[in-house]
Amino acid sequence: MKPAQAMFRRELWRDRWLTWRFESRRTLGMPGLLGIVLLLTAVLIVTTTPATDTEDIASTTRPAKRAGHASTDRSSAEPIALSTLPDLFPAFGQSADDIESIIGFARDSNLTLGSAEYQMGNAEPGAGFLHYQVLIPVKDQYASIRKFIALVLNSIPNAALREIHVERPAVNGEVLDARVRFELIYRRAGP
Repeated sequence: MKPAQAMFRRELWRDRWLTWRFESRRTLGMPGLLGIVLLLTAVLIVTTTPATDTEDIASTTRPAKRAGHASTDRSSAEPIALSTLPDLFPAFGQSADDIESIIGFARDSNLTLGSAEYQMGNAEPGAGFLHYQVLIPVKDQYASIRKFIALVLNSIPNAALREIHVERPAVNGEVLDARVRFELIYRRAGP
């Protein structure tokens, strides 16, 4: 094939491509062309995905779905789960160790500690839980206070952040005054 013929064929294909592109853009518009590209991509993905993998996944999830829908009577399952829930929490005797850990985390975070307040929360009668609140005033930069709170919440599973109040005493200062209130939850001793 001569170079002139090869160039003519390239020009012919280029001309056909430009004509098709112009006509399709004129009839379908840009959103229509994008829709066609998305449909072709979806068809390509579906045809190239091995069917055995999806069938294996579907077969493993079907028994779990059936087991979840087999018992529509939830009243028999909930009392068992609720009655064992208090056993997951530590006894109130561990409160001193938890408070010591909280104070230790504050010291590890290099916070300036104020005088802490401790208060037994109001528990509902008959509830299997006791609520113990610890209010700790601290002073330092925001990052240190945040690190302290994260250490407590990640290390003591029965601790919850109840409240945090932050004040900046000086407008241009970086040291913050914060009062952090944790609630420690314990199981009630005895029946």
